[in-house]
Amino acid sequence: MNSDADYLRYDPFDGDRDVDIRCRTVKIVTVRKAQKCHGLNYQTHGHVIQVSERARYEQAIVDGEWGRYYVCLACMDKWLADL
Repeated sequence: MNSDADYLRYDPFDGDRDVDIRCRTVKIVTVRKAQKCHGLNYQTHGHVIQVSERARYEQAIVDGEWGRYYVCLACMDKWLADL
């Protein structure tokens, strides 16, 4: 079982960003409305994080526009297991 600190320490977007990032915030949240998971297979098989599930939330200004991303902890666990 991974801790919240493990989820926050690992950056699933690391290496994918050649952009200007400012005002970045990352935290573990309990979602209050359903959110699309930006985790594994997001482009082809994205799934929904259900209300009351916990997720890694990240927001930042990316190339001048706000971006918000949720990754479910199950996807985070799979990434961390592959390290």
